[in-house]
Amino acid sequence: MLKPARVISTFSATQSDFALTQKARVAAMAKAESDRAQKRQDNDARIDVNAGKWRYVCQRD
Repeated sequence: MLKPARVISTFSATQSDFALTQKARVAAMAKAESDRAQKRQDNDARIDVNAGKWRYVCQRD
């Protein structure tokens, strides 16, 4: 008597690999965005808000 053919599904493995890759990509993009946001905050903290006020003083005599 013949045994029924066993079908091995590679679709689910490929689909799960794709999902894991997508999740890793999303996590990497979120981390990069948070790093850029932190860098923007650090750079903005160094800006002297009063510097422009005195830099371009017009002297009229």
